[in-house]
Parts: sequence; structure tokens; C-alpha cells
Amino acid sequence: MHYIDAPVSVDFLWGSEMRIGLRHFVLGTVLTVGLVGCGGAGSEPSEAEMRDAMLNAMNHPPGETVSDPIEIKFFKKEACDKPTPQGFRCTFDVKVASRNLGASMYNNIPFGEFYKDKESGKWMMRPPF
Repeated sequence: MHYIDAPVSVDFLWGSEMRIGLRHFVLGTVLTVGLVGCGGAGSEPSEAEMRDAMLNAMNHPPGETVSDPIEIKFFKKEACDKPTPQGFRCTFDVKVASRNLGASMYNNIPFGEFYKDKESGKWMMRPPF
């Protein structure tokens, strides 16, 4: 496989010439494309991050105090839509338990809006109601 190490000439505008090995050129191209494609800013939340965000939203609603904490007994992520300025709209199955009878309404929520908080860097869930 001698052709892999064959030098490639690249002419620049000012007329000088640079010789690089084909192997290095291909490796650099693959790494560049891979790094650009793996940006973490646009990735959707994991199942564990969604579960934690929902648990936080249920037990710390804005402007209210929860006297009986809500527990998530079962959580299964299904899918997330493409991101919007509001975050990701993700579907899931959830079962909650609490002495608070009102908590059972969360069992009927099929989806939620998840976003990454800019200050804490944690995933949060927008209030569904």
C-alpha cells in the first residue's frame, strides 16, 4: 500500500508548495468532521437527565411549597423532537407516587419541554400546566 504514503502537493496562492502525506490529510479531515458533528450544545437530554428534571419540577414548582414529596416510580424516555428555542419536546412514560392525591395528574403527562439552564448547566423541565 505505497499509495497511502504518497505525498500530496498543495499549491498556495503565493506560489509556495507544501507536501503532506495522504494519510495525514485524510486523518485530519475525518477528525475535523467528527469534532464538528459532535457538538454537545445541541444534544438532547438523556433519560436520567429528563427524570431528574421532572422530579425537580414536580417537587419545586415556582411559587409553591410541596408538603408531600412526589417520587418517580417508573420513567422511560421515548423520543425527542428537533430542538426549538424553547428546548426539546420529549415524550416519555412516567408513574409517580405520593400521599398528595394531586400528584397523580403527572401520570397522564405524555410529554414535556426540556431545556438546559444557562446558570446551573442542568436540564430543567418547563411546568406542564
